[in-house]
Amino acid sequence: MTQPVTPISRYADGACVGVLLAIALVDVLAGPEVTLLTLFAAAPAFAASRATERVVVGTGLFAGAVAVALALHERLLGSPEGFGPLLALGLVTAFSAAAARSRVRHQHQLTRLRDVVGAAQQTIIEPLPATAGPARIAASYESAADAAQIGGDFYEVAPIRDGVRLVVGDVQGKGLSAVRTAAVVLAAFRESAPVASSLETVGLKMSCALARRGAEERFVTAVLAELSDDGTLTLVNYGHTAPLVLPAVGGVAEAAPDRPGMPLGLDTLGESRPGLHHRTLVPGDRMLFHTDGLDEARDTTGRFYPLATRSGLLRAGRLATGLEQLRTDVHRHTAPASPADDSALLLLEYVGAPPSSSAHGRPGTAPGPVQRGCEKCVVVDCPIPTRLRPHPTGGSSREHRA
Repeated sequence: MTQPVTPISRYADGACVGVLLAIALVDVLAGPEVTLLTLFAAAPAFAASRATERVVVGTGLFAGAVAVALALHERLLGSPEGFGPLLALGLVTAFSAAAARSRVRHQHQLTRLRDVVGAAQQTIIEPLPATAGPARIAASYESAADAAQIGGDFYEVAPIRDGVRLVVGDVQGKGLSAVRTAAVVLAAFRESAPVASSLETVGLKMSCALARRGAEERFVTAVLAELSDDGTLTLVNYGHTAPLVLPAVGGVAEAAPDRPGMPLGLDTLGESRPGLHHRTLVPGDRMLFHTDGLDEARDTTGRFYPLATRSGLLRAGRLATGLEQLRTDVHRHTAPASPADDSALLLLEYVGAPPSSSAHGRPGTAPGPVQRGCEKCVVVDCPIPTRLRPHPTGGSSREHRA
């Protein structure tokens, strides 16, 4: 597979030809006392850093042709002064072509690897819907790892009947093992959030998933949220950073839990309940869910990013625009270094009850009692046909035991 030729490459090729001709002209004007034949070997070496093997060989042949013409002009072709530089040019061209072939092969391998990693990362952190139930949503992820799109931070949204549920969390530690742990927790959330009757049950499922997998003795801080169509908000906090509330009327508040909950993975070590927070949102209220990579970003003097005082960047305009402005402001705060930790941001705006729709977001008449639930589906409209349900009477509020 050949790389496309960019305008920059064309300009570089033209500059290389121009430099070779300029060297030859200077050599001719300097007279027989000065010879610059040794400089021609630099051309294929320079081409090897950016071009393909074929281009490197072509550059070497062109440099050789100019060098031979110059040696003939100066009557050096049969002398050691002419033979040595030409031999060096040939050897440099051969080694440079081999280096270019190896570089291009590794570039292709890296491109394929990045494609695979990108697909795997998007499977773990899927793009979020712009609208879910009564809320508009935007998210932003920044990994501290080079060439990575995600790390140990995560978020997810699950539409439910008459509302939406979401999770934002942070795995202790970094690296691929943190990504694997995040995948375990997210899988448990995606499985349980649409069917569990309470947020605490969802948190329990996530904690059980960590316990079953071992999760390399890692723990996870997380905040679970449920926003109903009428604006009722419930937060269940497992040792995570409290979200920020940006009321439509102005000001900023912290949705702090009533108690410090234990992180997932540590809650099984003793009797512990997560922290709870309840409030009612009005249309236009926004909430920022984030991980500690945001408010713990430091400048060169060690000062933390002043999130509360800079939260006004999230108020005006589109949600995605607000997140972009906040990211830019954080980068200015930490410059010249980059943020040292992963950072996941989820910005939510309550817009009020949506038009009558099914659990899948399609307009329609609200289903009747038999269609609204079954043994497996507690908080979403059951997608299983009535005739195939274990209990066709449906509508039961019992949870399916895992």
